[in-house]
Amino acid sequence: MSQPFIEKPFEYLRHKNGDAFSDETVNNWYVARAYVLEKLKNVAIGMGSGAHLHAIVIGDSPMMLSVVRQVALSAHYANFDERHPIRTIITIVSKSQQLVDELQKEEYLCNLPLYCKLSVNGEAPKNDDSYLDIELRVVETQPADDTEYAIILSEEDVKAFLDTKNKDNLLGIDTRKAVMTDRMYALGSWIDNLPAEDIHSAKRYAMALNVFQHSLLRQPISPLVKAKKWESNPTAVKNGLSNIFCSDCFASRAAGVRQYANAQGITEAEAWEECVEGLSKSEHARWTTDKLIMGFRPLNLKERMQDECSFGKEKERYRSQLKKNAHDPVHIDLCSFAELRRINPSDLKYDSFLTLAIPRILKQCQR
Repeated sequence: MSQPFIEKPFEYLRHKNGDAFSDETVNNWYVARAYVLEKLKNVAIGMGSGAHLHAIVIGDSPMMLSVVRQVALSAHYANFDERHPIRTIITIVSKSQQLVDELQKEEYLCNLPLYCKLSVNGEAPKNDDSYLDIELRVVETQPADDTEYAIILSEEDVKAFLDTKNKDNLLGIDTRKAVMTDRMYALGSWIDNLPAEDIHSAKRYAMALNVFQHSLLRQPISPLVKAKKWESNPTAVKNGLSNIFCSDCFASRAAGVRQYANAQGITEAEAWEECVEGLSKSEHARWTTDKLIMGFRPLNLKERMQDECSFGKEKERYRSQLKKNAHDPVHIDLCSFAELRRINPSDLKYDSFLTLAIPRILKQCQR
């Protein structure tokens, strides 16, 4: 098995005004990540399943809101379809009247509550038709754990988790899978030149997968964190962290595929090919959640009109300009999967390719 490659990427994340987050916040992110990934490790929800995760978070301390953030980043499953959504539900038990405002702070969920389904103390939900696979509920009394996959997350449970770990070992991340995920984008023309039709056909990606597996994956592991670049480029930091958040879901994606294979009586290899579309839709929902938490927002009406009236290189420059605005980053792909097929279908190919690359990346990290 290859050795872990430990880095500390969260220290590079900054507020939109350039200020650093507090040491407490950064430490909470690391602890919450380790804790939540441990709690989710036995959750396997495959394509076609009617199950959903219900995470019941007790309390609204900075640590528990960091746990909420991490659940939203990590709990994404291939049975999600925005037309008939089965969402991950995160219920926060709190009596605070300002909790939604607190959740919208940059260290927690930032823009996510503005676009996901959200209900407070039984009131009619906002964004009921959201294309996101995360639903937030705020209640004053702890609800019943009413699903097959219900987990209760509390301050006491976090402390118990820490008692079994060396905390210093939690304040860092093994970035091997994230580095390999980042290498996917080095394929460039191997994916870009594929036609946008039949984007969920596994056979279309055979050559690109061959190059990825036998060339890029076998290169020595290099750091994910490029310190000099990350210190001056907030977009580079968020792109690097996105690779971490993406690869954190690989184990649960593989578990869901195994569940689907067993249910259908087929091999895992066959299941990966059949699950491409479901996993791609789930990955788009995960990526959108990640970007909203990292402070991005969708285009407003004026920006969308300008984008629609731009063409070629002009359109590319405009979209790049919007993404790189550190104080108010905007991304054209923050929309429903159906809308993305209309406005930017080429980006969907990367979701499909990534889906097929997951078992290869996991295997490489086990060598």
